[in-house]
Amino acid sequence: MGISADSSRYHRTVATTDDADTELRLLSEQLRRMRGMLYGYSDMFFRRIRDWAVLAIVLLVLAAGDIVPHATWIVPFLVPFAFLETAYLFWYTVFARRYAERLERRINALLGADVLITHRLEAAYFYPPDAPKVAALSTGNPLGMMSVATLGYTGGAGLLWGAGFLDLLGNGPNLLILAAAAWTIAIAAYLVWASLTRRDEARLLVELDQWQESRRPS
Repeated sequence: MGISADSSRYHRTVATTDDADTELRLLSEQLRRMRGMLYGYSDMFFRRIRDWAVLAIVLLVLAAGDIVPHATWIVPFLVPFAFLETAYLFWYTVFARRYAERLERRINALLGADVLITHRLEAAYFYPPDAPKVAALSTGNPLGMMSVATLGYTGGAGLLWGAGFLDLLGNGPNLLILAAAAWTIAIAAYLVWASLTRRDEARLLVELDQWQESRRPS
């Protein structure tokens, strides 16, 4: 996959005035904030996955040991909620990455050179941000580590959910079985739909395009 250089798309400017220096400083501060947000929400994302997985395993063990016989019935409700919460955290990483990319491009334009290239490295190393994806499973890099990790986490969560749902299906009340199935289908369908349609990301890009256009010299 080729990654084209950004400098050919820039309207070159010279940052010699006080206004340009102030803009460069403010943009750099925003970029630092976005990079911090990207790290922070990525870290929180994986910590929450670990926490929910441990809780689900504990519930399965409690039921298997007949300590809390029906603890497994909670798992088919817990796993979809865990997906919903971690998807919310992942949404912030998309926001931070997209905004950081535009900030880097603007700073490069002010400097007249490709000084900041993290957004290009991310596109090459992880996945291109414009490629269709479900969470981090990207058609732009389907065999990449992030895509494979997404499949692995999803498979592990599916095993936990299946262990709980099978016990609920064999021993639980019909109403609870239907509720667990409806809850799971609704959340899964929404998350896939939201990932593929990317409505939130599209609105973000419109605003970023308008901002970028407003910064072009007249």
